[in-house]
Amino acid sequence: MSTQCLLGVFLTLLAGLSAAAEVEQVHIHHDGHRLPAYRARAAGRGPFPAVLFLHGGRGGAVGGDPKASVAALARAGYIGLAPIRLKPNTLKTEISQTHSALAYLRNLRQVDPQRVAVVGFSRGALDRALRLATVQMPPVLILVAENDTRQADHVELAQKTRQQLQQSGVAAEWILYSPFGAPTADGHRLFFAVRSNYFKDIVAFLSQHLGHSQAE
Repeated sequence: MSTQCLLGVFLTLLAGLSAAAEVEQVHIHHDGHRLPAYRARAAGRGPFPAVLFLHGGRGGAVGGDPKASVAALARAGYIGLAPIRLKPNTLKTEISQTHSALAYLRNLRQVDPQRVAVVGFSRGALDRALRLATVQMPPVLILVAENDTRQADHVELAQKTRQQLQQSGVAAEWILYSPFGAPTADGHRLFFAVRSNYFKDIVAFLSQHLGHSQAE
């Protein structure tokens, strides 16, 4: 079985400290449409492990920072791809677009198709789909801020999702971060931007399950 990992439910990728990576705008063929996406790759020849970043947001909104996220992934030694979802934003269409993006990513010449991860931020984590997981599903890491309770109690949702995954035999972990911002702030906003101080958690999980590029 392919080696994959999934980082989600409320996850953003965080910036590294090295030089900026070049980000390309590409299009993915999906059901007769062109799905726009950002793509960036690590320096070197490869083949590289790869990570698909799924943004948050409903009704055409783009939650998180897909462009900066793929750049951070490239600096960490991966090929990053972030599709920008097409309307209508139903769970069914989002999953279908995700499959098209994964197929595109795995078929890139410089990608090792056996080492691919998926990262989802907020709605991009597709938590309702996660609950249908079985023991064959790869490991999952769930990140959430302690005060991410304004739109919904995402802390409770993260706990329940982790428990459901574990009951299904999936190796699921979670990290609960201290409250983000002022006492009345919305902790969900922790993941709206690329932030370097959490990058070590992302890199550690990716490195554990995907390793590093052969170019390194």
